[in-house]
Amino acid sequence: RQALENQDQHISAIEEQLATSQKHVEQQLQQVKDQVKEIVREELLKLGAGERCLTAVPSAFPDRHRSVAAKPYPYNGKTSWDIYYMQFENIARMNNRSSEEKACVLTSMLRDSAAAILENLCSSDLRDYDKITSAL
Repeated sequence: RQALENQDQHISAIEEQLATSQKHVEQQLQQVKDQVKEIVREELLKLGAGERCLTAVPSAFPDRHRSVAAKPYPYNGKTSWDIYYMQFENIARMNNRSSEEKACVLTSMLRDSAAAILENLCSSDLRDYDKITSAL
């Protein structure tokens, strides 16, 4: 009978250790989630700031075109990159975009497999138009 009581106490101690460990793991997981949310928030703010500056740039075309800013369509990687690139360049030229502005707009237009290349670029490369287009 004493052996059974000892086993019960041992099992209770193990259960308490497991509960403590589980709580610790859950706290660590929450910290990681919070860190990821903060990183994503910072990156979105950077992209948002880039897009805001895009709208503030005046067009190099005559006044009749100033109120109309051409916008590229999304690129998913399934159609020809060369054709999309040519159209994107023409739209960027029409809107008088700088290289960094083109990088901001292009990254915001990438979808599906085309957007997956962004994972391979560091945050500073996300503002480098030549590095983005080379990766595509």
